[in-house]
Amino acid sequence: MAEEKRWLTDKYWFSHFNYVDEVRQQFTLPERVYIHDVTLREAEQAPHVSLLPQEKVRIAKALDELGVYSIEVAPFYSSYDEQATRELTKMRRKGELKAKVLCLCRWMEQDVDLALDCGADGVMIECVGEPWFCKQAWNIDENELIGRITRTVAYAKKNGIFTVAEPWLNYRAPLEFTERLYKTIVYEGGADQVGISDTFGFTLPWAITYVVRKLRSWVPGIPVNHHGHNDFGLSTMTMVSAVVGGAEVVHTAVNATGERAGNAATEEVAMAIQLLLGVDAGINLNRIYPTCQLVAELTKIPIAQNKPIVGDSEFTYGSSMVAWMIEQLGKQGRPYSMMPFMPELIGRKGYEVILGRGAGGYTVREKLKKMGLSATKEQVKEIVEKVKGEAGIRKWSVPDFAFEEIVRKVLGE
Repeated sequence: MAEEKRWLTDKYWFSHFNYVDEVRQQFTLPERVYIHDVTLREAEQAPHVSLLPQEKVRIAKALDELGVYSIEVAPFYSSYDEQATRELTKMRRKGELKAKVLCLCRWMEQDVDLALDCGADGVMIECVGEPWFCKQAWNIDENELIGRITRTVAYAKKNGIFTVAEPWLNYRAPLEFTERLYKTIVYEGGADQVGISDTFGFTLPWAITYVVRKLRSWVPGIPVNHHGHNDFGLSTMTMVSAVVGGAEVVHTAVNATGERAGNAATEEVAMAIQLLLGVDAGINLNRIYPTCQLVAELTKIPIAQNKPIVGDSEFTYGSSMVAWMIEQLGKQGRPYSMMPFMPELIGRKGYEVILGRGAGGYTVREKLKKMGLSATKEQVKEIVEKVKGEAGIRKWSVPDFAFEEIVRKVLGE
């Protein structure tokens, strides 16, 4: 094994194949990954979401407790966003916020000026990174595209602020153009870091790794950021693939909040990087569940039942056989071997066993035991059949009051 037992602790048990030398030697992992959370900015682009300044501050505090390295805001969006930005930078100055506050800026000097006036820790200067799109939308050719973003980056650096150049739609651009773009941004503009974006989430993981490695070879020593969306359901893998290629900063949003199908989910990416890749991302895993619940409540976007990591179904079991196996393995001190990880790892309490079409003798007997009741083998069998029938009618699990009615009829009590 490359790193023995990194896949086995008292909180989780993953595949040891993640750490086999033949697998790991394909990776060019950084020593540390930094989570740049874009929830507060991307939420403004998510359909139907509107956050007040005090709500953004509350989410920022939760992100800080979670352990993200930096938080992205966009003060140019509205007076509400500017107000939230100023409050967050004030908290930074007072030592109430550890996470850095970075302002997204368009390739305009006035946006950089606003970020400076707000007291931001840095700027993320964005522009389209694909020449055909730029020509059709703004009638700007590729030379002017490169010149304009480079001038804005140089302006930010002249004013002494940490600067990340973040072109987007890179994965549709010719590789030769992309190389010229980033070399100019760094060697003429002076960018501290560069970002690359799978803006519409259509790039395969292997291609992500390939391009990130290319970018690192063009501007060696300059940290690479990666941004991506979830249109093809690949956003978590996009970030993992970028890290495998050597990207040091990944952009994520809690609950995958963001434009269209959303961004890479902070909670999914953090778990994958820290547990499956075994690279420190600075995240306090036991703050994941409460943070996701808070963001869901404030954005009014419910967490899908089958959402990875934090969805209700992650630790809800309807199969009597599975419930029995969890119980048996728990007696051996390893209940997580029937789960991807222990719920307590992410700040969640325990798991739930429900009665539905998967009900069986074990789950019914356990439920009766909690009620202080017992039943014969035949009675248990009858209760199981009635529970399955009731679940079919309800098209859902059987609630306690309905189960009690079934028990009352069968036991005559």
